[in-house]
Amino acid sequence: MATYTTSRAIFRSLKNRRNTLLKFNQNALLRPQIGANNARQVSGFFWQELKPGKSMKNLCAGVGIATGLLFSSVLVKQNPRRYLLCSAASAQTLVRSTANETGQRLLSEGDASRLKLTLYQYQVCPFCCKLRAFLDFYGFPYQIVEVDPIRRKEVKFSEYRKVPILVQEGQDGNKSQMNDSSVIISALTTFMTTEEKDFQRIISFFPQINSQDKKASTEFANKYEIMTGTPGRSESEKEEKQWREWVDHVLVHYIPPNIYRNPSESIQAFSYISSHGKYNAIEKFVIKYAGAMGMFFVAKKLKKKYNLDDDVRSCLYGAARDWTVAVGDRKFMGGEKPNLADLAVYGVLSSIEGLDAFNDMLHQTDIGSWYQRTKKAVKSHAGSR
Repeated sequence: MATYTTSRAIFRSLKNRRNTLLKFNQNALLRPQIGANNARQVSGFFWQELKPGKSMKNLCAGVGIATGLLFSSVLVKQNPRRYLLCSAASAQTLVRSTANETGQRLLSEGDASRLKLTLYQYQVCPFCCKLRAFLDFYGFPYQIVEVDPIRRKEVKFSEYRKVPILVQEGQDGNKSQMNDSSVIISALTTFMTTEEKDFQRIISFFPQINSQDKKASTEFANKYEIMTGTPGRSESEKEEKQWREWVDHVLVHYIPPNIYRNPSESIQAFSYISSHGKYNAIEKFVIKYAGAMGMFFVAKKLKKKYNLDDDVRSCLYGAARDWTVAVGDRKFMGGEKPNLADLAVYGVLSSIEGLDAFNDMLHQTDIGSWYQRTKKAVKSHAGSR
């Protein structure tokens, strides 16, 4: 709430500085030697041309901090915890059917006809990208509502303020809300592979847990469980669950320090982010530069928090190699088709496709062939047939 209030005040004040910022933008166009690839030149030019007073400095600092904090909350999850699991006996009472094997998951035409899904998302959020990869692969029909990350008015209906949020509207008009990308994937897989089609009942399998620690946080029980109603898990299901957890607790933490590794890459990333939001020209400009600089410093803190090497690229390369070793000689970890772990890894990495960090990873590791196979499977909705 504090971030929202600060951001709203900042953008209101920007209206009074429209001419100043337009002047800078025009001057930048007249000086093509100053480009986004050299953040020091851009920064120096900014301060030299505008000769800002104390109020302008405070404005830019506020934009950088507010935007940095906002996007850091989108890109990383705080304080991962161990999750409560239902016993085999209780799981049997929750779902009334025998589930298919992992490789037999399929969204039937009948099940698809029951669905009216709306996804509330940020286009470049790794968790949203992960969920979209799952939905697209299995051919789930859904509509997208792009959330303004500053004002977030599109999700005012929800007490849960993070994205993604998925809402299912039933034939009777009642709406069921699902939160957290991994919970949504587990819930929809339960829907897809069992006879349980009551979304309210399925959602109840993943109760929300509000932590009362020093820093309040929200988690969900059974987050990575597919509620099959049968005791035990096959070896493939255990492997899938292990790597789904690895994506959320390890891989995703390597993303911000790598895409905001230096001012130049930070500007590159925010140029992409700003191009996918609902912003006017002035807001795009401020988000691109002030937000990029703010996230550059936030990324440094994240690197320290997660005890990453000074060479953060080595962490990303190591993660890519760990994944390719785990997949081994298989086409996918799921065998002939991607499983939930394949889709999770692909989804998170797709959020940085085209950026320097992604291109470097392809050049330094052997993950590229698996990535392209998975991308093709997702884009062609291969899980729907």
